[in-house]
This record gives sequence, C-alpha cells and structure tokens, in this order.
Amino acid sequence: MPYKSLFAFILVSLTGQATHAQQVNSNEAYTATKNQLAQWLHVQKSLAQSNDLVSSLTLTDKNNLIVAGEIHYQPSGKQCIAYAPHRFYDKHTYAIALALLGDCQVFLANTVHRHTSTHDGQKSDLGKYRYSVTNAFIETYASMVERVMIYQIHGFDAKKRHTQQARSSDVIISQGSKPATAQLQRISQCLTQKLKLTSRVYPLEVTELGGTKNILNQIALKNSEFFHIELSYTLRTQLVQQPNLMSQFKTCITL
Repeated sequence: MPYKSLFAFILVSLTGQATHAQQVNSNEAYTATKNQLAQWLHVQKSLAQSNDLVSSLTLTDKNNLIVAGEIHYQPSGKQCIAYAPHRFYDKHTYAIALALLGDCQVFLANTVHRHTSTHDGQKSDLGKYRYSVTNAFIETYASMVERVMIYQIHGFDAKKRHTQQARSSDVIISQGSKPATAQLQRISQCLTQKLKLTSRVYPLEVTELGGTKNILNQIALKNSEFFHIELSYTLRTQLVQQPNLMSQFKTCITL
C-alpha cells in the first residue's frame, strides 16, 4: 500500500496589522506561495527516498489574494502534470485527469467554482486567472525538473459549438496560442487510430476551442509543453465507465 499523507496547508496570514494587509498584493502573496511550495516539494522528495509516497495538498490563502487549489504529487511517473481546472463545471474531468496520476508525477485541480469572485472582482477561473495556487505550483515544479508536459483536461458541449467539425469531434486538442507541434499531432493520431475517436487538432482541423486565451500561454515556461485537451460529454462519460478505454486514453495522452 502506498504511504499517503494529506496536508491541509493554510497559507501564512499576511494580515498582521490592517495597514500592512492593505499593502500586500497578489504578486507578493503569489511569490510567498511559490516559496512555500518549493519547501513542500523538497520535503516530499526527501520522504520519498524511503517510502512509496503520494502526497496531497489543499492550499488556501486566508486573504483571498490568490485562488486556492488542490495538488497531488508522487515521485514516480513522468515529469508531467495532469490538470482539471474546472472540476465542478466540466463533468468527469476531475476523475479523468486524476487517472493520469501515476503516469504523471502531478495532478492539479480547482477547489472553488470558476465563477466565484476573486478579491479584485474577477472570476476564479484557473484557465484564465493569473494568481492561483496551481499556477504557482506549475512554475515551482517546472523550476525543479528538466522538462514538463502539462495536460489540461476540459469538457465541451457539442450543442454549443458553431461548426460541424467541432460538433462532431470527440476530442479537440491544441497547444493554446502556439502552433501545433509534431507531438501534439502524434497524440491526436493515437486517439484516432487506436481508440477510433474523432480527434481534431486546432487550428489545423478545427477552428474552435483552441485554448488561445488560457493563462498558461502567458506563463509560457521555456521548459514546458502545454496540451489543451477538450473532451465531449459522451467521451467523458465513456472514459469513467470503461476502464479499458481509460487505459488506452492515458497511453495516447502521455506518449
């Protein structure tokens, strides 16, 4: 049995005095969060030397200056991140991304609804908001590994799509604002050929759901590759109900 540790980690309060709290901004809280996450990761790596370790962390900022997030880390697996930023909105994406943990060292997810207001009146949408626990972890983790792949899992409603190509797709896969790489096309081909899915690459084969406004385009880590993966509701349901299909899906995604 793997050794599991659950940390309910609350970010150190920056309030102190009211005047000081007013001076603290999201950027400072974000930097403090990255520093704490770096320490946490070092501890996990040390513990893993003698244990089969899976560590879980839910991190919340008491001042609401950064959006909370859920983190799972294990030292085994590829240096990649499986990410479900809209767990309450895109049904089954949490379970699908979590299934990639083991193939990947890291799983990330939101803990508040994407439409929850932040301290500055914006939405707590991890796909768009800059100051979040998950973004802080991604930057911290990327600074500790040679290269990292990020697989962000989303869900779409075929009835809301504007083109026939999008409506008839099982998967729409892209790399946000960057051109489609050979690796992206290999993943899509695997989904098409091995799973017999209708997988389309943005912008080569479909013009919607390219993830071009995703915050990970702005973070633009030099040693990372970002895969924006949109799944139809029908496919999401099949994946959580059919272990065989899920296994094949994982193989294609983390090629």
